[in-house]
Amino acid sequence: MKVLGITSAILTVLSVASQLAQAATTPAACDSNTCKLPDCLCPSLTPPAGLSPKDVPQFVTITFDDSLQPELLSTAHELLNVTNPNGCPAKGSWYVSMLYTNFALVQQWHAEGNEVADHTFTHVGQPSLQEIAAARNMLNQYAGIPLSEIKGFRTPFLNYSTDTFKEASQLGLKYDSSVSAVVDDCYWPYTLDNGLANDCWEGDCGSDFKLPGFWEIPMYSVVDGSGIAQLMDVYLAGSTADVTNWSTTNFERHYNGNRQPFGVYVHPTHLTNYPGTADVSDLKNSVVSFIKSLEGKPDVWFVTNAQLLQWMQNPVPASQLADQPYMKCNTPQVGKEICNGLEDITITNGVVSSSLLNTCSFGTSSWATCFNCPGSEPTLDNPTPSPSVATTDPNYRHPIPEDCDTVWWDPIAGQCLCSDSTCSGTSSSNSTAAPSNATSATNATTTTTTNTNGTANIAMNQAVVTADVPVQQLVAEESGATSLTTAVLGLSLTAGVATMMLL
Repeated sequence: MKVLGITSAILTVLSVASQLAQAATTPAACDSNTCKLPDCLCPSLTPPAGLSPKDVPQFVTITFDDSLQPELLSTAHELLNVTNPNGCPAKGSWYVSMLYTNFALVQQWHAEGNEVADHTFTHVGQPSLQEIAAARNMLNQYAGIPLSEIKGFRTPFLNYSTDTFKEASQLGLKYDSSVSAVVDDCYWPYTLDNGLANDCWEGDCGSDFKLPGFWEIPMYSVVDGSGIAQLMDVYLAGSTADVTNWSTTNFERHYNGNRQPFGVYVHPTHLTNYPGTADVSDLKNSVVSFIKSLEGKPDVWFVTNAQLLQWMQNPVPASQLADQPYMKCNTPQVGKEICNGLEDITITNGVVSSSLLNTCSFGTSSWATCFNCPGSEPTLDNPTPSPSVATTDPNYRHPIPEDCDTVWWDPIAGQCLCSDSTCSGTSSSNSTAAPSNATSATNATTTTTTNTNGTANIAMNQAVVTADVPVQQLVAEESGATSLTTAVLGLSLTAGVATMMLL
């Protein structure tokens, strides 16, 4: 056994600590010769498939987090009141948590061509497999979303571990969108075949963690005037004029650079007026105005993360994007009104109803659904209890099968009104515009046919909500009023202490 002097031992510890810290905070190497689309893609600052930035679309993703309720859906529709170059309306992604969610509105959101994604059952950070699975099953059972259409996940509070990604992948989800991208790590979406390349200050980059075929769609931050990278709810970080200026500057960095996707990440509760609370109309209007300022710019497309992922797997120039099936907005010819999310829905004092909907009430919670109400209130241990009616009951509603999409499934008759293979749950994005006789009372608007080193603090904002707001509006936000700071020195010291203990 070799005996080291004190000085030599300390130097050895610091050297090993430095190597460990660097390994944990540096992305693993990725060989683009072996990592090839559609199922593998290396992290890259430049567009995929060798496309030139000037030839690729500038994607803008507008995403919403937490429960889906009537007032929040109206806010979301206002933010999406823009049109793509092909004349189709913009679509958004909603990461839905289960508490206080109205499942009839989730189904409507999906039927309109938007994305429904998983945000856990009870909205907890570093969620368990059970949390993610419970939400996925409830979205399928009560909102009629085929499991194959639930592709995405975002962890509450953006608080994840590598186990979180493993659990999402294990359940059949295709991507996560929880990590942050600033400047130097402003990567296009990539697969985790070689692990994470973002949030490397967490210590997971360059580790043994690898998840082949599972995608990471980073959340692209807005660097404010002080060099702080704002992520969720940027509109809470400063005056409307400042936030508009920051957002525009960062969008131009993407648009005039490598055209990485640009994101607007929203908790709609912050932009929604409630009785007894401060009027947030000016705040909401500033966000709407910024989004509208992007409409009409050459090659700017508003897409869901699911649509973005489809493009990533088969990239085409902006000139060909309008021809892609997932970007079309065909009207399904169902032939009759069925309970599919496109039926006439009325909302009175926050209560969602129609002649075709069931209403499920459990004391403090109530929601509508086209499907069977559960016989007892869903819990984490039992998120989809047995139906309140027997399968032999004339009022029984039939669960959606995997080979039929939401808009074509009649749960009352138990019939898929489309026999073509394109009507399965894997292709709804090109056939989900509402027929002319289907309207929604929730539609408040008419939708037309740095930091130089890239290691800025990540700020996540939280609004103050008064005690007068109903409990379902007091959403525990990812925007945690904290700043996450890169601290390589701290990682080195931690690794050094661990190494010294081993010695």
